[in-house]
Amino acid sequence: MLAVALAALATAASPVQGSVFGPVVAVKGSTFTITTSLSPTGRSLISAGSARVSEQATAPRSALKVGACVMATGSKNSKGVLAATRISVSAPVNGKCGGGFQRRAGGGNGGGTPPQGGGRPPGGGGSGGGGGFQRPANFGFAFGSVAKLTGATLTVNGAAFGSSKATTTTVTVSPKTTLSETKTVKAQDVALKMCAFVRGTSSDKGKTVKASDVSLTPERNGSCTNDFRGVGR
Repeated sequence: MLAVALAALATAASPVQGSVFGPVVAVKGSTFTITTSLSPTGRSLISAGSARVSEQATAPRSALKVGACVMATGSKNSKGVLAATRISVSAPVNGKCGGGFQRRAGGGNGGGTPPQGGGRPPGGGGSGGGGGFQRPANFGFAFGSVAKLTGATLTVNGAAFGSSKATTTTVTVSPKTTLSETKTVKAQDVALKMCAFVRGTSSDKGKTVKASDVSLTPERNGSCTNDFRGVGR
């Protein structure tokens, strides 16, 4: 019986991979606290000293250029042309587009199970089609490298939605298209009034999380929406 009890205790204390999301309410060095419904206490203490940290901010139109990595969402017409409502831009890494964008595209933003074992970040399901989230029939998505830029039209070479299959998508940009830019920052750059989406491990159901990836956006109108939905946002 003692051996069984010890085994159960060891299993319960084993780190679990998952994600939490919420506004930053306290910062101390490379450690910060967010409020989140994904923790049983309503808060998660995040250790980000060894994490990969990125920040999204409003990008100028000039950020759209040949060679840039983009993730665009919007509506697609019968000819397969995507009218973008939102485009996220990042620099290629080792000459390739991937990293956080690709994980969101293929695995969903709420990717995996949050540390406490259920739920997803506010604002939708994952990008894999689960969680009760249904996209409009004309939903369009494009992720990859900008191969050509003519006026307000982009040619994007990359992966098909939810897979690694190569595809080419024509994307159009309008004055209503929201442009954001992703930059790599340091854990010490996390600040109050930021919204954080955190991937990592926890052995206490999300009360404390050792982060592997942290994505940051500014608050909007004093609150956080799930700007890390990637293909859903």
